[in-house]
Amino acid sequence: MSTTTASPTSIARIRAIAGSEFRLITRSKAVLFSATALPLMFAVFLFVQRDAAVEASGDSAASVGMVSMVVMFFVMFTVYITATTTLVTRRQDLFLKRLRSGESPDLVILAGLLLPPVVLCLVQTAVVMVVMVALGNGVPEAWWWLVLALVGLLAASVTAATATAALTPNASAAQISSMPFVGLALGTLIASPMTESRWLDLTPGGAVVTLVRAAYDIDVYGSVGVAIAGLALWTYLGYDLTKRLFRWEPRH
Repeated sequence: MSTTTASPTSIARIRAIAGSEFRLITRSKAVLFSATALPLMFAVFLFVQRDAAVEASGDSAASVGMVSMVVMFFVMFTVYITATTTLVTRRQDLFLKRLRSGESPDLVILAGLLLPPVVLCLVQTAVVMVVMVALGNGVPEAWWWLVLALVGLLAASVTAATATAALTPNASAAQISSMPFVGLALGTLIASPMTESRWLDLTPGGAVVTLVRAAYDIDVYGSVGVAIAGLALWTYLGYDLTKRLFRWEPRH
């Protein structure tokens, strides 16, 4: 794929593609539900279960669990699944091919298509975090670890989405092809608090839990350095697969 610098022209093209993509997302009921209603419904469910979680594991542990799940769920459904489905759909209906026939470089096109779900995820996460604090959830003392967890998971999920799209033949198959990464992320998120193995920090879920624990300044079973390296490794793996396998025309 070709590269480009962030010139004023490139930024304007990214904004134009992103604006068009956002309008297309709002017109698709299935994608809109997956990107907005589903993760928000899950956040509401967590709020309802908060008192039980506090009683079972304590206030700090409950805060870590809720924040970790919110971050993971929003990124998986608002960004990863939405981006995967979007890229496959746009490729199959020749939209990617038409964009690439213009003057926009590859990275500008991908940035424009991926920007709407990323921005939507950031807005949703910020709103839910504010509501959680208002309802009594603890405020992280070392908040930068939480920001790093969110940004790192976003980066890993964006490149995972482009790589998954490269391997997915059509839009209907995207719901199936995206499940392995979602299952890995959620499964390791749930397993991480139950074990002291630092190897889990190399997984998306384990890395998020370790960084969120560090943000709330409670016992960190793993290593924040390994967690950061894990998210960076998944980001690079997705990027490498995308670079080698991504196609701009329909797969047959």
